[in-house]
Amino acid sequence: MSDEDKQNSLVEVGCAFWFNDSQQVRSPFPETIQSEVKRRAQEEFEKWLENLEEGSSEEVDDDEMVSVFEGFLFGEGLKLVGKDNPDQALSLHFPFMPRIGDLVSDETRGESRVVERRVEAKEDNKPYMIVVLEAVKSKETWQTEFVLPN
Repeated sequence: MSDEDKQNSLVEVGCAFWFNDSQQVRSPFPETIQSEVKRRAQEEFEKWLENLEEGSSEEVDDDEMVSVFEGFLFGEGLKLVGKDNPDQALSLHFPFMPRIGDLVSDETRGESRVVERRVEAKEDNKPYMIVVLEAVKSKETWQTEFVLPN
């Protein structure tokens, strides 16, 4: 397989993973921006590959190439959703966290729906995702929080 075929395969597989829901992940990318995100990320990835010094491209393994491409994919996605859609930006920053509309089962309150989420820094200066939920039966509003990775 040529280097170009390998690069194209990496782009296709990476986009297929992040653009399609699976058991592992729900896509954080709105369908309306996927083709543009792919195009932009692929351009940035190709520029990055072209700028590798002679000989250093052999030192870059597949895992690093995947990581770099995914960085471009998410970076370009954030540029496209920008400040116009802060909740979508949260999904791109934290694709594995609960999203607005998700149902969550709580021992005390039963089934609850996520109605809001935001990021706040606490007294320990660590970022937390605050998730506000509404119990389906009682309509009681409650919240929980998660420490976010830096």
